[in-house]
Amino acid sequence: MTPRRVVLGIAVALGAAGGLLVYSLRSSAAPRPALPELHGQQTWAPGVHPAPALPALRSFRGRTALVALAAPRCPGCAQLRAELASIVRRLPAADRPRVVFADGPRTPIVLLVDRAGDERTGYLFPFPPAFVEGDLRILAAEPRP
Repeated sequence: MTPRRVVLGIAVALGAAGGLLVYSLRSSAAPRPALPELHGQQTWAPGVHPAPALPALRSFRGRTALVALAAPRCPGCAQLRAELASIVRRLPAADRPRVVFADGPRTPIVLLVDRAGDERTGYLFPFPPAFVEGDLRILAAEPRP
């Protein structure tokens, strides 16, 4: 091997190592995008979006509530009720939300309302049940207002 090739090989190796070092330092210092805390199609920060003015919700102040808005005899309403019942049953008794069904659009909407009476997230049906369950757990763990 000629001295030129040896020097060239060392230079390439040092350049690659330097590039990897700079990349790792810059990528670890770069801010990572924050994932949303809640997983509905729409989410709101606490205190931003008051829950709908449903009489049944007034009595639930201080408790997490799950509001299902759907047209009477909507397609999929039986499945929606079954999924929501299953989600609520999987939660510890102390964390279970109050469930309210009210007239709404043809495509069912599910809203999660925090203890302060604010909407925090909403889902169009069908939705991943694990997201709703996880979001209910997050809301249940928030400090009381």
